[in-house]
Amino acid sequence: MSRKKDEFMEQMKKKFDDLNYRWNIERNKFEAKAQIESAEVIKKFEGKREELRQLRKNMEAKIKDLDSASGSALDDVKSGVEDAWKALSTAFDKATSHFKKEDE
Repeated sequence: MSRKKDEFMEQMKKKFDDLNYRWNIERNKFEAKAQIESAEVIKKFEGKREELRQLRKNMEAKIKDLDSASGSALDDVKSGVEDAWKALSTAFDKATSHFKKEDE
């Protein structure tokens, strides 16, 4: 594996691990709060949780693709990883922002 590829992969894994850690903390808060919330709020949380689960699965798949990519395919795979990261990161930020507003 090339050094650039290794560095990029480590950077993406670190970002992904950090987001997973933060999601676990936020998810636990939301789940505890959901016990006293309305059915509508719970339904919204479930929808956001499912969306994030799918995006996390996609990001994991893209990282695996990156691990096995080489040559000319590497640039395309890197682009796919970056796109998956942007989608996941944006969805996470929106979800946490939305449910923090519910607290207010």
